Amino acid sequence: MLSVLVNSNYIITSKQQHYDSLEVDEFWTYVGNKKNKVWLIYAYHRAAGEIAGYVWGKRNNKTAQKLRDKLKSMGISYDTVYTDS
Repeated sequence: MLSVLVNSNYIITSKQQHYDSLEVDEFWTYVGNKKNKVWLIYAYHRAAGEIAGYVWGKRNNKTAQKLRDKLKSMGISYDTVYTDS
């Protein structure tokens, strides 16, 4: 699955420039062996059923900041962010 996602030419383009709320969630996979976890962290708008943006990295604040910076660089703003943690 990881190789399909990484090698995909699919580019996410959001349909909106502003969202009332985004849900941030993650899932992990591994590269080579299970000790080498890689996390996909994404922002999802439930009402529109779309992913506004995503990043790969470790499960830490630095990667969360990368997601926030990516959304900002794409011109996407939001009022509220929800997480499950």
